[in-house]
Amino acid sequence: MRKKSLLALVLAVVLLLSGCALFEKSPEQDRATKIIQVGDKVYTKGEIQDEVDYQLSYMSYVYSLYGMAFDPTDPETLSAVQQQVVDYLIQEAVIEKKIGELGLSNLTEEEQTALNTVVEEAWQENLESVKTSFFAETELTGEELDKALIAKSEELGFSRDLIEESEKSAYLQTKLYNHVISGVAVADEDIQAAYDAAVAADKDTYAQMPEAFGSRMNNAGAVSYYRPAGYRMVKQILVAFTEEDLALMTQVKELITQQQAAVTEAAAALGENANVNELLSKVTVSMAQPAMTVSFGADTTSLSVPVATTAPAVEISAEFDETVDEATAAAVKALAEAKALLAFYEHQLTTATDNAFANIDAQADDILAQLKAGADWDALMAEKTADPGMQAGAATAETGYAVSAASTATMDEAFVSAAMALNSVGDVSPKTRGIYGYYIIQYASEVAEGPVAMDDVRGVLEAQQLDAKQQTAYEEALGLWVAEANAKVDYDKLK
Repeated sequence: MRKKSLLALVLAVVLLLSGCALFEKSPEQDRATKIIQVGDKVYTKGEIQDEVDYQLSYMSYVYSLYGMAFDPTDPETLSAVQQQVVDYLIQEAVIEKKIGELGLSNLTEEEQTALNTVVEEAWQENLESVKTSFFAETELTGEELDKALIAKSEELGFSRDLIEESEKSAYLQTKLYNHVISGVAVADEDIQAAYDAAVAADKDTYAQMPEAFGSRMNNAGAVSYYRPAGYRMVKQILVAFTEEDLALMTQVKELITQQQAAVTEAAAALGENANVNELLSKVTVSMAQPAMTVSFGADTTSLSVPVATTAPAVEISAEFDETVDEATAAAVKALAEAKALLAFYEHQLTTATDNAFANIDAQADDILAQLKAGADWDALMAEKTADPGMQAGAATAETGYAVSAASTATMDEAFVSAAMALNSVGDVSPKTRGIYGYYIIQYASEVAEGPVAMDDVRGVLEAQQLDAKQQTAYEEALGLWVAEANAKVDYDKLK
């Protein structure tokens, strides 16, 4: 007996010194550890870890898109994601169980046909994505191409069976959702309460940000429940700049931006010198004003007044006294040259802009003449306007744009000023210079201050309230099912 006891003691010491290797799990055994059990459904440590890793990887990607730091090893983050995954898997098991209990997995012939269609569409979309990503320049065709796409898709882990399983799961979950919400309805008092709240909220918003109403009304599909004072609806025929003139103005604006940076850099070289303006007054900058024809590839645009996009030759002279050292003198000359070139390009932009308007004068004048002669505004607008928001099919083409004095926060000030200068519904503005070309604007209708009529928004409110009540009903049912399932989770083994 003493010999057995001694051997047992020696064995214990050996195991202790060797780190108890005989009791350690292999990686495969560790991954197979049962962590969650919901009825007969079991999720292993490996399944949970894989899902956690995927979620962390996705979060890292999303954060990187916004230039934000994300540490997937942070203990708090890891713990939170693990809990989210555990909760999700428990819900998944509960939903699967409830679908079976209710017999929802027994599909009718019609339902099976609909599901087959969904699966086939998803599978073809998957193959098309694989083709775009991996076979964009392939010479394979027909069956050979089809086989290659399927093989690559399966290599990436997207077999047709997997897609079918995923789509069927989503289909059955939708059936379960519809089963739960089938009896949910919205009462009139709920709609009225939602209407009153929406009116009050919009009124408060517009009191603080009057421009918000215009932004919302000019956004197709957006709904407003209150109309603030000071707004009107206007339509416009935009006579846009030619592509060549627009390209030229854009090019000169880019040169101005570059030259503004050069002026800033040259000014910084002089530091806090208090005599900069006095020193600049002693500098003379002479430059040629070359006549040019601006080319765009194979096309040439002849301008009534030439515009230069190349810096002209510059001559600089200065009369500094002996108190100005060479370094300061050179810095002042550099600043003077930079400012002179900036003024030069700004002058070129003015000339290019004047030329651009001159090139569309006749078109704008013809439109105004037709309107004066009695042409139908909407018909002429549909034919002539270059504004996408006023063209056939656009929601704002029917109603016009909502504009007020506050709209300068989001619209060209020239457009707003011309629109607000109109006195009566039906009035048309003269051609007005804007950042896109000439604006010809019609006062389309008044916007009466006050709440929008309940009947005009009832459908939207009812749909919103019904969706919210349905979501709540489903979440409450799911919560009850989860509680009844009494899931077992071994968090200690998950560590």
